[in-house]
Amino acid sequence: MDFRVILVFCGIGAVFWAMARWRQALQVALVLVVVEGAIRKWLFPGAQDLVYFAKDAILLGVYAGFLRSRERVRYKPPPMPALRIAVVAGAGLGLLEVFNPNLPNLLVGMLGFKAYFFYIPLLYVMPAAFASDVELGRFLRRYALLSVPVGLLALAQFFSPPSSILNTYARGEVEGTYATTFGSSTFVRVTGTFSYISGYSSYLFATAILILALLSATQWRFRGHFKIYLALGMTFFGMLMTGSRGPVFTLALLFPLYWYLAVVRERQGGATFGRLLLGLALVAVFLSNAGEQAIGAFEGRARGSEDIASRFTAPFFAPFEIFSDAGLFGYGIGATHQTAAAVTKGTVPYSWLNGLVTEVESGRIMLELGPLGFLLVYWIRFYLVFFALRQVFKLRTVFHRGVAISAFLFFLAQLPGGMVFDVTADVYYWFFAGLLMTVMRLDAPAGAVAPRAVRPARTALPRRLAAPALPSR
Repeated sequence: MDFRVILVFCGIGAVFWAMARWRQALQVALVLVVVEGAIRKWLFPGAQDLVYFAKDAILLGVYAGFLRSRERVRYKPPPMPALRIAVVAGAGLGLLEVFNPNLPNLLVGMLGFKAYFFYIPLLYVMPAAFASDVELGRFLRRYALLSVPVGLLALAQFFSPPSSILNTYARGEVEGTYATTFGSSTFVRVTGTFSYISGYSSYLFATAILILALLSATQWRFRGHFKIYLALGMTFFGMLMTGSRGPVFTLALLFPLYWYLAVVRERQGGATFGRLLLGLALVAVFLSNAGEQAIGAFEGRARGSEDIASRFTAPFFAPFEIFSDAGLFGYGIGATHQTAAAVTKGTVPYSWLNGLVTEVESGRIMLELGPLGFLLVYWIRFYLVFFALRQVFKLRTVFHRGVAISAFLFFLAQLPGGMVFDVTADVYYWFFAGLLMTVMRLDAPAGAVAPRAVRPARTALPRRLAAPALPSR
């Protein structure tokens, strides 16, 4: 039997397993986001397209299992009529855009619809998947620690030659094409377990935001949390080795907000701030000693770039520049997506765009969906930013507020960022949205939570996340 057929049958079996064990399958799917690229590059290079959809197959089973579960009836998400209306209206318009006559075929539209809307159900599934803060905190901690082995692999890639098997991309390149380097430097811009640099960069940024949430829950205490500090150091290390300036600069811009919301506003803020400074100093010492070459390579790339300002401003101007060419309904959902070329064999890639080209996500959304679809997509993004910020001031425990702060910062970063056309960022965007809904559920008064929430939110912090005298303001 053909190997690809076997993988298809395995995928079907995974869907049914995920339906029966949807809570565990949700965590498996999130881990698969991290290791999928490694499987595509080194285990099954001849079936990269099938492996690419593996996490989606599992999530499809998760969604079906959730709909069959009683938990769906027990859990009532918070009323968010404006968000629901925008999501339903956006999905309706997106469904119509699948049949846009400008698209080369129906499959392009279907893949485009998936890119925009497939991961939104995480918003509702995740709150029902974790019964208590103990479960949630344990999973978040373990998930953050995945960055350590991934970072060690990236370190090996960095010091390996571009022609090394470690520096393979999961894409249809001709044999002999080497990995991207730091300009004239021989050091490689690493990908870790991911298919390409952009996916690893998105993962590192999301992981950094998540680790900041965990550290805020412990008030940056050192005892019992050495592994989390190590994960933070490896995450920063990875950012440098990717050579991607966006995550580093964005994190630097967001850090003052984190400092105010997670440190200044909390009780014992002065002591927490002192531990924060000491912790960051230790991370900086670790980077300066272990990552001298990575820092030098990153600095060389950053100093040699003259397009930094334009890259930051382009997301705000691109929609207006492309507005007159997009028309009322655009060129169809998925028209500019990177997978479109793979499902239009025999057609000149993107010839259906009539020569219109833009690399910025905001411009691509305008080009695909037109002004109405563009407004709906960005209404959802702005709504979640302000909704998350509101929860930062409403939630009762420091753990829940820390998660809400991380969601707020991630949503804010994605306003000019790219999540529709970066599947890794897409998953993590709705992952953080689901986390926000989860802590809102767990933070509710005892009588208001669903029956599975077996412990009160104020005392159910995992032992390794709990800190004495946690502020509950």
